[in-house]
Amino acid sequence: MANRGFFFGVVCLWVMLFSFPSQGQSLKVMSYNIHHGADAAEQMTLQEIGAFIKESGADLVGLQEVDSLCRRSGNRDQMKVLAEITGMHYAFYRHFAYDGGAYGLGILSKFPIKEQRNERITSMKNGKKESLAFLAVKLGVGKKELVFSTVHLALDQPTRLIQAEEIMRHLAGSEPVILTGDFNALPDTKEIELISERLTFMDQGLAPTFPAAEPVKKIDYIFVSPSLLKKRNSTLVRKEIHYSDHLPLEATLKL
Repeated sequence: MANRGFFFGVVCLWVMLFSFPSQGQSLKVMSYNIHHGADAAEQMTLQEIGAFIKESGADLVGLQEVDSLCRRSGNRDQMKVLAEITGMHYAFYRHFAYDGGAYGLGILSKFPIKEQRNERITSMKNGKKESLAFLAVKLGVGKKELVFSTVHLALDQPTRLIQAEEIMRHLAGSEPVILTGDFNALPDTKEIELISERLTFMDQGLAPTFPAAEPVKKIDYIFVSPSLLKKRNSTLVRKEIHYSDHLPLEATLKL
């Protein structure tokens, strides 16, 4: 009887230990401008992009320059296709109508999306004030909720400064936060410094991400709330992946 009781106790302890999520859980995040699913030579690479994302093991992916039912990319719903290839949940929000469809931002997530937030940021076109998309989703990761977001900033700095301020307002009150995107800005610019006042700038090595073939500029970023950074984290630019005109940026967070 004593041996049976001891064995039962060991089994119960084993079940308890393996029933709780690991305190050292890793979360792999990616930011990738997919250039409407085409490489720098305009050869369609959407299937390869999907296969790469699946192989990478990414948990969360922020995507920029995504087409939805546009003629130039074969009238395909690119986020739906990527979700089918990767087996992930997805969200899409358009900047504007384009080429028979829409052009915008996308998110892939291994975690169910509890809420999608479609916000707008300022855009200047031909001297007129318009707007672009800012996409954020609320997710349940283990016992925690977090906001994962992605954005694509303007080419000119005055507009990027306005957009950076708007992004911070959109994220106000949300914690913790992960922000990904193509910011079209170098690391020492005011707009990046403004975002860095609240969110931690990953990839301190400043590895360039554009253009894909011979990268010379770092313009793609991942920012996270300091509360997510309990341990040493790592970042990686996938220099061998040329399915777009940008390189994908990965960050592994030790939660």
